[in-house]
Amino acid sequence: MKLTGNVWKLGDNISATDIVSAKYDKDGMSQKWDECAKHVLEEIDPKFPAVIRKGDILVAGANFGAGHAHYYMTAIMGCKHAGFSSLLAESLNGLFQRAAIDGGVPAWSFKGLGELVQSGDRLEFDLQTGAAHNLTSGERAQFKPVSRIVLDILEAGGSTNWALQRVGASSPVH
Repeated sequence: MKLTGNVWKLGDNISATDIVSAKYDKDGMSQKWDECAKHVLEEIDPKFPAVIRKGDILVAGANFGAGHAHYYMTAIMGCKHAGFSSLLAESLNGLFQRAAIDGGVPAWSFKGLGELVQSGDRLEFDLQTGAAHNLTSGERAQFKPVSRIVLDILEAGGSTNWALQRVGASSPVH
């Protein structure tokens, strides 16, 4: 699974409620993902929701996705519906990462990512091979590839679709 997009780079310790504020919890609990998308990263910069484009890549520093698990899907699906193709970081909260993959959103971490890209760079990365290429600077990096089962879940659009495909059932519409 190869993804290419423009980078939006953030710092360390970005929590789920930094991504979509807890004041939009009702929208998240009602799975109003498009409404959540309107507020992605506005606590960091109020202009963010208006400038994110389909296929953009969110790159964060260490400890990305921290905070209470209650807010994870609001943040993840808000990012997905805002247009982010993937969530990458120097390090990710493990439960946040698992929730993202369950929701069909590639979320992966690797050391050195912050040195590889800046906001505005165009990044290409291949989850299967572990190759990352900054198309703007020409720099390359290698990271631990994603396991086959995680790739299968992402390619299915999330764990529910993956499980239904395995038993030959119809996938739900998202």
